[in-house]
Amino acid sequence: MSARQGRPDFFDYYVFASCEVEPKDEEKQDGVYLLGAAEASYLKQFFDPLYDKAGIGLSTSDDEVISGREALSALADAVDAAIRDVERRTAEWPVTIGYTFEPFQEVRGAPIVKQASRFRLLEFLNAVAGIVDRASASNGHVHFGGGS
Repeated sequence: MSARQGRPDFFDYYVFASCEVEPKDEEKQDGVYLLGAAEASYLKQFFDPLYDKAGIGLSTSDDEVISGREALSALADAVDAAIRDVERRTAEWPVTIGYTFEPFQEVRGAPIVKQASRFRLLEFLNAVAGIVDRASASNGHVHFGGGS
């Protein structure tokens, strides 16, 4: 879902580019949303390693501003790897988004599974790839906002 369709009440990620660390209002409005816990959980395998590799911490509960050639390149590589993986997947596939938990439980509960959408992920990831390319070309910044 693009930002042009209106801000959703709930989202997992919102990504946009800006020329400065403090974005202008019009830059904030020209981004892309990711809706879906399964899709966000799936992306963790590509985003979590960015912290050790480039100091980039992407999560659905915090915001991150990514800038500089090395960091933007690492982000672009992670997004490209995710795109390649998603392109090989079926239209939907199961993703564990968490586990049930009861107070005083000593073992992990049953997995909570949702279906990830190939279409939603490719729409989001291709838009993010374009945002990263624009930021890289202009020595700008990519804003990755968590919505949870």
